[in-house]
Amino acid sequence: MFKRQKVRGSSIHVRQLLAAGGALALIGTLFASPAVAAQTVAAGTSTVPSPGPLAEGDVIYQVLVDRFSDGDSTNNNQGAGEYDPSNLGMYHGGDWKGLTQKLDYIANLGVTAIWISPVSEQQPLSRDGLEASYHGYFTKNFATPNQHFGSTAELQTLIDTAHAKGLKMILDVVPNHTADYLAGTSTTYSPSTYKPASPLDNSSYFHHNGDCLFNGTETQTQIENCDLGGLDDLDQSNATVSNYLTTTYKDWVDMGFDGVRVDAARSIPKTWLASFQSSLGVPSFGEVFVGDVDYVAPYQNYEWGVLDFPYFFTARSAFSADTSMTALSGLFAQDNKYVNPNRLETFLDNHDRARFLTWADDNYQRLRSALTFLLTSRGVPVIYYGTEQADNGNGNATEVPIANKDNRKDMTSFSQTSTLYTHIQRLTAIKKANPALQIGKQREMWADANVYGFSRRVDSTGAEAITLSSNSWNTQTRTIPLRAESSIPVGAVLTNLMNTSDTVTVTAGGTTGKQITVSLGEHESKVYAPGTPVSAYTPPARNTTKIRVHYNTGVGHNIAIRGDAYPFSWAAGRGARNVAPDVWEFELERIPAGQSFQFKPLIDDATWSSGSNYSGTGGSVIDIYPSF
Repeated sequence: MFKRQKVRGSSIHVRQLLAAGGALALIGTLFASPAVAAQTVAAGTSTVPSPGPLAEGDVIYQVLVDRFSDGDSTNNNQGAGEYDPSNLGMYHGGDWKGLTQKLDYIANLGVTAIWISPVSEQQPLSRDGLEASYHGYFTKNFATPNQHFGSTAELQTLIDTAHAKGLKMILDVVPNHTADYLAGTSTTYSPSTYKPASPLDNSSYFHHNGDCLFNGTETQTQIENCDLGGLDDLDQSNATVSNYLTTTYKDWVDMGFDGVRVDAARSIPKTWLASFQSSLGVPSFGEVFVGDVDYVAPYQNYEWGVLDFPYFFTARSAFSADTSMTALSGLFAQDNKYVNPNRLETFLDNHDRARFLTWADDNYQRLRSALTFLLTSRGVPVIYYGTEQADNGNGNATEVPIANKDNRKDMTSFSQTSTLYTHIQRLTAIKKANPALQIGKQREMWADANVYGFSRRVDSTGAEAITLSSNSWNTQTRTIPLRAESSIPVGAVLTNLMNTSDTVTVTAGGTTGKQITVSLGEHESKVYAPGTPVSAYTPPARNTTKIRVHYNTGVGHNIAIRGDAYPFSWAAGRGARNVAPDVWEFELERIPAGQSFQFKPLIDDATWSSGSNYSGTGGSVIDIYPSF
């Protein structure tokens, strides 16, 4: 059972637990009941009760503090050339005070926890001077706050205010490395003043094996002892290093944090991760940047949760690129390899991956469907800031060799009526009202190229919800058997919680004797549940602009569209979809209704149509008949 510790060292030491029954026993001992509320934090810190530790059923909102809201312009420029709002690689001015001012916006979205950027003091710039430490991964002094974000008092105000609004706080911790002070494999600081703060200013506390290659040939030992992105790799086996990291982060956690995300957890020994979590006294989830379940799953033996990269890669492809839904079946078939799949942190994009909309050709309906899947499938969903405002990542889908910075733009809108904000609001509301969507066991109901369906059921109570998703442009109708475990009877009426005017009745038949027949529209996900919905809901009308290019390109050729309004540009085309031998179609919601724009089709994004540009109006269907 979890309780926040007042006195450091009062918890059982991790190595004793490991000896008594292994890391798996440790995790179960510490966090056997994730719903138990946290106790008062350490004396001299927060006086506001926490909503409790990170738990199954939570929904996390991930914030890059520097890019969210600037509440105090006086801390923006610290004079090291690190502040430049016109450069996505530099500081932009967001801080804890600004985030505190926007907590109502976050709370109204319906999320239950906020994951913020690392809080420690940073080396202002990278070794080459081309990138600032706005993200929080160039640590100089683990024990002092990042001055760009504010004072410790302002951080405490953020935590207390969030708790008062029912929001849990998650700290991003970086125990793997400092900034890049040691060049290559050097053991000498040059100049001697260019080094981390005491007590980590001793080069013997680091590994000196050069940069990680990640070319598929490294052993796990090499991965844990190389420099990630050139950043100096700390030696957690050194007692001084281990004790300093643990005690320092415990001080931060004791301000009132309810969980931690461990950066670069793959690069840290697993047993140290378990010891670290035990010492902090709150659940942790690690970044294991690999898409292989067999590699990722063992990490949950040492931490409460793990960032679910296998889920990310599979779900993003199915929902943004319309690849076969059967891949989801293969993903979830491996859930038995995890200690508890309901504690995996699932996501569609983040600060290291391109925005979902850039992969989805800026199609909002694809994102709505993916978000419905994300917030109803097993795991603890993470929503990356700006998704609710349709952040487009400047259309940059580049992710190799490293993620682009276009996925880290400033928040420019805090609208609480935008189409994606209200869609997420509805999803968080139905999740809160349905235990099955929080802690239910997930079981597959249907899988084919275009449709995937699952049930989530609390077996002890019979509470159940059913999610069905389509990645097709055309209506898909399926007759789907209910699970044998289901206690929903023949004759029961199920309501789609994402459109309560849509109901289906359970009929006799099928392999289990009970079945439903459901039609899914274009890129649609539905969430069915028995009983009376907590509230009625009709999805808002979509502001759809549709361009239909009537031209037969011949076999092996296609139509692209360029224009002057995003998602179009004059520099590169957006591929249209072939819906008939002589019809190509592109659908979008980005352009406001009534707004005029210019566009022009090309064959193979190379040969322009004849004549002048075409004019269009947002929210309309535009048919053109070009010649080339």
